[in-house]
Amino acid sequence: PFGLNLFVLRITAAGALGPVIANATGCEMRMIARNFCLLAALPVASHAQSLDGSGTTNPSKFFWKIMDMFKASSTADLSLTYRAVGSGTGQKEFSQAAAGNFTAPLTDFGSGDIPMPSDLYANISARGMVHVPFSLGAIGVFHSLPPALVGNEGLKLSACVLAKIFSGQVTTWDHADIKADNPSLSVPAGTQIKVGRRTLGSSSTGGLSGYLTAKCSADWKMHDTGAAMGDSGSITWPTLATFTKVEGSPGMLDHIAGTPYAIGYLDAGHGHQRGLAEAKLKNEDGIWLTSAEALARVDASGNNGVAAAGKAAVDAAAIPALPTADFSSVNLYSKAGPNTWPIVLVSYIYLPKDISTWTPGKAGLLKAFMDYVTGPEGQKMLPDFSFNAIPAAMNKWSTTWGLMTKPLTAFTNFTFETSTEAWVGQGPTVISSKRTSYSMWMLEEMDIALKASMGRLSAIESSMSDFGIVPLHGSGTTNPKNWFAKAMKTMEHQARVQMMLTYRAVGSGTGQTEFVGDAASGYKAYSHYGSGDIPMSSDNFAKLASASPPRTMLHLPFALGAIGIFHGVPAGELGAAELKLDACLLAKIFSGKITTWDHADIKAQNPGISVPAGTNIKVGHRTLGSSSTGGVAGYLNKKCPTEWSLGDGATVAWPQTAGFKAVEGSPGMQAHIRDTKYSIGYLDAGHGHDFALAEVALKNAAGETRTSKASMALGGVASAGSQAISSSAFPSDATADWSAVNVYDMPGPSTWPIVLVSYLYVDKDQSSTNPKTAAALKAFIDYVLRNRDGLCEEFGFTAPSQQLKDKSLTAASTIVYPAGMQSFVFETDTDAITGMGDSVISSKRHSFDDYERSVLKEEIAKLKAAVQTGAPAGAPPAVPSEEGTDAGLIISIIAIILSALSIVLGTVALCRRPAGGAKESVALAGTTYGNTAA
Repeated sequence: PFGLNLFVLRITAAGALGPVIANATGCEMRMIARNFCLLAALPVASHAQSLDGSGTTNPSKFFWKIMDMFKASSTADLSLTYRAVGSGTGQKEFSQAAAGNFTAPLTDFGSGDIPMPSDLYANISARGMVHVPFSLGAIGVFHSLPPALVGNEGLKLSACVLAKIFSGQVTTWDHADIKADNPSLSVPAGTQIKVGRRTLGSSSTGGLSGYLTAKCSADWKMHDTGAAMGDSGSITWPTLATFTKVEGSPGMLDHIAGTPYAIGYLDAGHGHQRGLAEAKLKNEDGIWLTSAEALARVDASGNNGVAAAGKAAVDAAAIPALPTADFSSVNLYSKAGPNTWPIVLVSYIYLPKDISTWTPGKAGLLKAFMDYVTGPEGQKMLPDFSFNAIPAAMNKWSTTWGLMTKPLTAFTNFTFETSTEAWVGQGPTVISSKRTSYSMWMLEEMDIALKASMGRLSAIESSMSDFGIVPLHGSGTTNPKNWFAKAMKTMEHQARVQMMLTYRAVGSGTGQTEFVGDAASGYKAYSHYGSGDIPMSSDNFAKLASASPPRTMLHLPFALGAIGIFHGVPAGELGAAELKLDACLLAKIFSGKITTWDHADIKAQNPGISVPAGTNIKVGHRTLGSSSTGGVAGYLNKKCPTEWSLGDGATVAWPQTAGFKAVEGSPGMQAHIRDTKYSIGYLDAGHGHDFALAEVALKNAAGETRTSKASMALGGVASAGSQAISSSAFPSDATADWSAVNVYDMPGPSTWPIVLVSYLYVDKDQSSTNPKTAAALKAFIDYVLRNRDGLCEEFGFTAPSQQLKDKSLTAASTIVYPAGMQSFVFETDTDAITGMGDSVISSKRHSFDDYERSVLKEEIAKLKAAVQTGAPAGAPPAVPSEEGTDAGLIISIIAIILSALSIVLGTVALCRRPAGGAKESVALAGTTYGNTAA
């Protein structure tokens, strides 16, 4: 122990473990070796017993809570997972190990709000399955019509009107069929209905289509062909521009909540939780009601309007007596009763009939899970997730378990401890309510706090400014992402109203795609604006004319940037300060014609290069559409078309050879060049310079060879822009097709040959845009084009010349904004009273985040300077300042010391542990969890 203490002291004094081990005495080294051998000899925990399922999204939170509770409440090593992917996908993965392979399931269990379709049921009949009903849920129809336009009675939609809306026969909210049941509805003439519909297989789709088939099959037909729409979870929807595909319940929620005059369908609980407006449907007793009203009404037997549908189905023997039967025709649509909701779904768990090949532990875990889900505790939890418990007459789990074929060895029998049972409760197969995790406890506490905050939140919302939350969302090139992020955050912090500004850095190609839209959206934009370092392609530009009405877009140039070629050849092997490659040599490399660094053409331009013979060139290239790809391809196509045959677009069909590697985004290219020896790639020069990557020197139109960094220092990027203006490279009309515009290989002694212009893509007609969003867009355009706060240069771009800047501002001034829109203004100098207006973005308004970042930036700059200059020899240690300049260093040293101490002290604890004092392993023998045989 004395020797160990000295050893610990030596580590503490040294501040690191490595130097001490290197200088350890023989005795100390034997002690370290012995203790680490003891660590290696410890038993490794066996694999967790798993239970994995997938299916409907609706009860996913219910399942996840139970699964987390099981894991926290058991001493056994359990793993329970559930993928919320929709009923259709859940049915596929339960019935097939892979597409068309019905020999075994991919999952241990599936779940759906519709029964297994008859064709899938037939395909797995040889091995058998069981349906286990566990909850009831309502499918509601929700909309986003302004309440003031609907009237006090709410929106009423009959089954036949719904059928016409969702089949594309009725497309406007002022249609006579809608007005017939809603005489007070006062929407603007011709207001289109924006229909949301689910992708993939969906139980909510099955519920809606089944109800419409049952109630109004004559009108539930495709608007153009008259073909029946069907009653399954996957149907063929109209391809009208007013129909929007959404994925999952979250997608439908976002569509309805975020789209004016929208309509959609989803499980009622999700809609109620988000506070969506709900349409009233007419039930079998002729009563108009919403699902929320049906749930609130209780009959003499204590059943609400959803449970009443289940009771009616049981009374009518509509549910098969045997769980192994074909349930495909079971539905709870339009059941009788004054309070009954007409679209009710049964949620099922699909299980294999034969689990004899399962381990006893896995079988026991399944039984425990199902016991809980269908038992009193699980059923009582369902209302918390906006579901209904099943009537007792539907709860056949006990009988179902008896019909299943189980492992020959007795399955592990898990039990539940709800009140304290000494000794018994500590058993390895006990799921105890007395055992939990900090996370589960904290979640419960947070849930209580959340519910207590709802009232206060409502009060806050009601007191908010009428201006409300201002959303603006764009996407496109990755290059200005940090510039845009800071601009948006600054605007958010300096505005009085709540602004939510986002930008997805996904590449110029994707930015163009999302701005243009597609046939499914009717070529309506998915973003409020786009951005790219290349002009809109001619194909995409032409698609804008396909929108109804046709769209007119503007190109707004806001910055210039260089694309550099960077490499990973070691400096010591170059034989010169820089690697030189002309355009034709680059074309051969990037097209795969030259594959080694010692190729004669490379050596001809770099006679001093001395790489090992046959060293392969590791080419990095961007995936998807990329402006940097377009810049390089355009330059090579212009300069050396004889060697470059891969086109000049943002998407290139790259060689599929081992020497080429696809990377995603600028970060991926940076990592490839930085981390891969003998690599080559391209990216915006600023990013390459930030990472101090070695750069290739290119020859410009004047015959001067230099890197982009050297060229930029001479104003070479700005020079390219000025030359483009002088040569009329930019069309005079900002609404014209700019696809042919490029700033490659412009004349001038200092000009860089691969220069890109960064654009904002904006619709000229914003008159129908949400006025709040339109105001935010106008302010953002102004902020970027006027280069407020000098962010252009801060993030490594070159500001356009005044002539090009004026061209952009003139084009921006032609945008048509909504009538009566309240525009934002910028306060740069104190303007008393006016500066406190709702629509003022004030430079006098700050956040602590901004201040703290500026302080940290300053401190980092000081540290960098200190590292570069170094400390004088023999200088005393730095004393930490009040600002904490050295705090990070001190904390790091302390962390290293504590880490080393923990290793050594841990090994001592292992050596000194009493032989009989070790806790029993979770690994259990026989039919218990943790058996490695399982």
